[in-house]
Amino acid sequence: MGRTRLAAALPKAPGSPSRDGGDGRLDPVRWRRPARGKLLRLAVVAILLGSAALTSWSPSSECEPPPALTAPAAKTPPASAPASDDGQVPAGSVGVPVRLADPAALALVEAGNRVDLLRLDESSGSTTPVADSALVLQVTGSDDPAIGGLLLALTPDEAAQAVAKPGQSFAVQIRPPEPS
Repeated sequence: MGRTRLAAALPKAPGSPSRDGGDGRLDPVRWRRPARGKLLRLAVVAILLGSAALTSWSPSSECEPPPALTAPAAKTPPASAPASDDGQVPAGSVGVPVRLADPAALALVEAGNRVDLLRLDESSGSTTPVADSALVLQVTGSDDPAIGGLLLALTPDEAAQAVAKPGQSFAVQIRPPEPS
């Protein structure tokens, strides 16, 4: 009575439990001992996972924050182009204010540094040298790069080339201090 039509229609599997006292085993697959190669691979994987976990959880004494990067700056301007601390323009030069394409570079430049001034043409992607070894008289707005710029001492010819047209901007290359 407890059997359904489907159960009555299916043939009985050998070794399956029955009401009349079969062996009662349900596992059709017998467990076998794994081969030696498989045991070795499992052991290696377990060792690697354990060492990776220990490495990631242990603190490292080597991890220290990197030292702060500072750009060396010449504290005194070279004798070839005397400039005072108040940003006076040397004789034979013209003071030219320049805004940079990358205003973050203002944090690296100080008064008294020498820089190469380059004009960037955004349409063609080319650069044109405008001035070599120009003296930085003053850095304005280094704390707020959006409004900052440089005051450079340029020759009159270089000053004429330092006028940016639409689609052009300026960049500088900082020169190392000259040995005295």
